[in-house]
Amino acid sequence: MKRKTVRITSLGYIVLTIIILVMAVSIYFIVWSMRNSNGEQPSGNINSNSVQAQTPTPSLAPISATTTAPVSTTAAVTTEPGNTPTSTTTMTPKQDDTPEPAVKTPTTAQVASAVDGTLNASGVVLRAGPAQTYSILGKFSSGTQLKVYEASGDYYFVRIVKENLIGYVAAKFVDKAGLLPGENATPTPKAIAGTIPGTVSASKLALRSVPSTADNTPIGEVVKGDSVLIFFKTGDFYYIQVVSTNVKCYAAAKYITASTTVPTGTPVPTK
Repeated sequence: MKRKTVRITSLGYIVLTIIILVMAVSIYFIVWSMRNSNGEQPSGNINSNSVQAQTPTPSLAPISATTTAPVSTTAAVTTEPGNTPTSTTTMTPKQDDTPEPAVKTPTTAQVASAVDGTLNASGVVLRAGPAQTYSILGKFSSGTQLKVYEASGDYYFVRIVKENLIGYVAAKFVDKAGLLPGENATPTPKAIAGTIPGTVSASKLALRSVPSTADNTPIGEVVKGDSVLIFFKTGDFYYIQVVSTNVKCYAAAKYITASTTVPTGTPVPTK
């Protein structure tokens, strides 16, 4: 039997060469893919251990210079023997956070027993409480009329009559025309027969020869705390004797605190 001979043309050789190249490239990529799937990595200069993860550092929030931290107080807690002592933290409010108490109002009894008073200086401060640490409610001039309700240390609890304001003023700036409940008059020397001990409550009190201020030049004066002996009352004046000088004269009754009720009268005792 005669064999058939197949002749390949030049074009056939070119086509065959291309097919072989394609097959070789395909086989290379198949092998490369298989090596990667088995965890192998291509060779190179990259060292996986040299790569370090960098954790970003959070920025610090700015702290205001005016922020005030609360004050904490740590108190030790007593425990039973054998137990570990613990501590508790108590938050203490700042001093300027402490609320100031509201100004109190006079009771019915205080209103009934109030005595009249007058400021003897200008620029006197009315405060919300009986101390200089309390807030100022106002300032008032000499001659301002008051109702005095009670004494609290060096202060009087008062009402400013015209403005109807209630608060505290320093007692040294108040001339009052009587005693408050529980208040005692300043002790005076033993009174002579028929007189009543009294104490001057005004900063200065004019002494007069007649019980009037009209066309009447003062014959002298006494000051706050001076002792007098009161004979009687006529109109708005007391007829008195000044203990320190034995001078007998008239003086405005509202500026003298008597130890008891003064009787009225008209006769002038013989000097």
